[in-house]
This record gives sequence, C-alpha cells and structure tokens, in this order.
Amino acid sequence: MIKFGTGGFRGVIGVDFTKENVQLCIQALCNMAKRSGSTKPVIVGYDYRFASEFAGVWAAEVLAGNGMQCWLYDEAMPTPAIMSVVKNEQLDYGVMITASHNPYYYSGVKLFMKGGVDADVAFTGEIEKECAAIRSVQAISSEEGTAKGFIQKVSFKRQYFDNIKSFIDESIKNNHAKILYNDLFGVGAVCLKPLAAEYGIAQFDVINDKRDAFFGGVLPNPTKEMMLSMRGRVLEGGYDFAIATDSDSDRLGVLDEKGQYVDSNDILACLYYYLVRYRGMKGDIVKNCATSILVDRVAEKLGYRCHEVDVGFKNISSKMLETDALIGGESSGGLTVRGYVMGKDSVFSASLFMEMVIRMGKPVSEIVREVHDFAGYDHAIEEETLTFSEMDRVKKQLEGAAPAFDGPIVRMQQFNSNYKYYFDDDCWVLIRMSGTEPVVRVFAEMKSADESDGQISAVKKFLSA
Repeated sequence: MIKFGTGGFRGVIGVDFTKENVQLCIQALCNMAKRSGSTKPVIVGYDYRFASEFAGVWAAEVLAGNGMQCWLYDEAMPTPAIMSVVKNEQLDYGVMITASHNPYYYSGVKLFMKGGVDADVAFTGEIEKECAAIRSVQAISSEEGTAKGFIQKVSFKRQYFDNIKSFIDESIKNNHAKILYNDLFGVGAVCLKPLAAEYGIAQFDVINDKRDAFFGGVLPNPTKEMMLSMRGRVLEGGYDFAIATDSDSDRLGVLDEKGQYVDSNDILACLYYYLVRYRGMKGDIVKNCATSILVDRVAEKLGYRCHEVDVGFKNISSKMLETDALIGGESSGGLTVRGYVMGKDSVFSASLFMEMVIRMGKPVSEIVREVHDFAGYDHAIEEETLTFSEMDRVKKQLEGAAPAFDGPIVRMQQFNSNYKYYFDDDCWVLIRMSGTEPVVRVFAEMKSADESDGQISAVKKFLSA
C-alpha cells in the first residue's frame, strides 16, 4: 500500500521503492490531473540517490503514456529548485524523486501543487486512495515519449539562481568571508557553489561534493553530530563559519567560528531578528511544534507574533500564507521567507545566512549571543531519536498514558501523532512519531541541559517498558 507521510512517499529501495510503485504514484497523479482538467506540463526532478535519474524517467514514461506533457530536468537538482519551477511557471503539479535526509537505502516521491507548495494531506490522501484502486498503469518508453513530444528535457537553473539572488543584498559582494561548505555528497553544491562565486565570497571551500550513492557511509543530514565532526577542520582552517546541507538540499546546518554547533532554532531566530532589525522587514513568524520558545520570545520582543503548527513544512507554508508571516521554519533546519517558494530551501537559507554574517560584521557566536540576550532566552533544548520495531505499540502506549516526567504536566496538546507536554516556565517535551521512518523523536526544552536530558530519559524509560 502506498502511504504518504510528511515528506511524501518513501521506502527502502527494491522493497517499497520500486519501479512499479513509482509508476503507480504517477498514474494516480495523472488520473487526478485529468479529472481536474489540467493540461499543463508536469515538472519531474531527481537528486543523487541511487537510481534517482532512472526513477525520474519511470515517472516521465507514465506521464507520456497518459498523453501528458512532462518536463524532465536535465540534471540532478535540489528539491526546492523543482518547487520553484512549479511556482514560477504556474504549473499545476510537480514531482521530485528523493528521500531527503533518510539513509542511503531509501528513496521516495514528493508531489507539489499549484504555487510550488508541498501537496497537502487532502491531496496525498486522494492519491493513496487512487493508488489502491488502480489496476493497470499506462506507460510508453522514454524514447517514444520523447519522439512524440511528450517528454522534454529542461533546465531552469538560471531562473532558480536569479530568484534566490533577488532576495540577497548585493552589498555583500567584495567581502572577506572565509566559509567551509560540506555538501554531504548531495545536490546542494550544484547550485550553492556557483552562487557563492556570484556573491563574490572571498573563500568558499567545498568538501564532499561528488556523487556517492552511499553518502560516504553517514546519514546525509546536517545533524549536530555530523556538524561537530567538522570542528577540527574549521579551527585549523580559520574559517568564519561552516555550513552543510542534506542530500536534497532543504536542510541547513551551521558551525560557528569556534567550531561550536549552531542549532536550527538559533539559525531561524537569528535570521528573523536580522531581517527585522537590520533589513527593516515586517511580519510574524511560523514554527512547528518541535521548535524552541526562543523564536516566540524574539517575535514578542520585535512586536510580532509566533504561530505554532504541526510538524510538516506544508503546515508551516499554509500558515505563512494565512497570516502573511515574514518567515517560517522548523527545528530540523528548514525555513523560507515571504515571497519566496513556500518550501524549505537550504541553498536559499545558506545564502541568507552568509548575507547576515557579512552585513552584521560580527562573528556567528556573537550574533547568536546578541539574539539570546535580546530575547532574554535562558532555556536549553535537547533532542534524541529512538528506534522501535513496533510503532503501533508505541502509539497505543502514548494514547493510554503519559511518561513519569519530573514535574507536573500543566497541559498536553496532541498534533496528530505528536504529543506535546507543557510544564511551568515555558518548559515542554514533545514526543514525535515519524511518518517516514520507524523512529520516535523526542524534544525537551527546560531550564538546563541536564533537566532536558532527564525528561528525555523519562520518555525512553516509558516507551521501552
């Protein structure tokens, strides 16, 4: 059965992610497109994962077999670059072959709708039903599809570059920035490397920018552990800061000039602070339920409001549109800004981060401290990922009782399969069941790191019982 989670349909290559299932998803999309009367081309993109380019062709063959125009990207690109085409070319649908930050043995299908936004729950729910009802798939070979004019190779890279550059202050050119970038064997360098040259970054050193379907044997995600593995290189090279992006380039990680990890909450809060205080922009902010109260406090001090939504960037983007918010982001490293594509894009956010550091003229550690002081932030947020083979058991356990936390629960709020427990003094714990992997992610924000770790231990004990 095809199931779409917060990041689309994902599965283990050769088990769930197969040619048959990819083409089943696209046939379902074709059926729905036909019923809606859509006659516009469908853009198809892919990343550097194993056989992604072949899966892109499999998708194109079904679109062609259904008499629909397919624009097949001529090279691997970041996920947000495909979303950008849907928005800028006013298409109705887009398709991306990726499993984002998941391990190398995963791949998947992401769908985009009008405006370049992630397909919402209602749409993916209909896709699931359509997949279950399909008895045959209509497809023709890519050669025949190309000959008949249904499949066309395209590139919108320059358009994507120009769109990002239109948000970046040109005064950053002729800078003295010294930046280290870890591409994690993903597609980010395809765009960020030439953009850094166009920004005139004085020294932009890139590592791990070749294709490797095994991602160097590590998770292609700029987590704290991965970022800290770069600490020695940052200090030895005397870099102003280091950045990294995940495999499809929608998540951003940062190390400061001291080799200290700058978590995603700080990245989001600092960029919001910078846009309002230094660039004079206005508006609220949207965060997901796993994101720090630092964001709320910055918004309050700036005279704006922070809106909280469920996990899934589609929830952030829809709330941004509803409230005309300036910026929206999540604790996993994705963000966007009003007027840009309503999806997370680390090529864009890395560009904005570079601008912020160059224009403020301060070390990254000082910028973070300035924002913390401005907000009066005195908490510590910790995160841990737990793996379980029986997710149904975990769900029933959470539905039946709460962990034995240290301190009384003031209230509990449920965001679908995410359970958030609130304590006094803006302290909280979130237990989040992943929609794409057999894991549970636990977030705790308390007055100290020790308190946060203690609350996470209580969750681990409860779920392992």
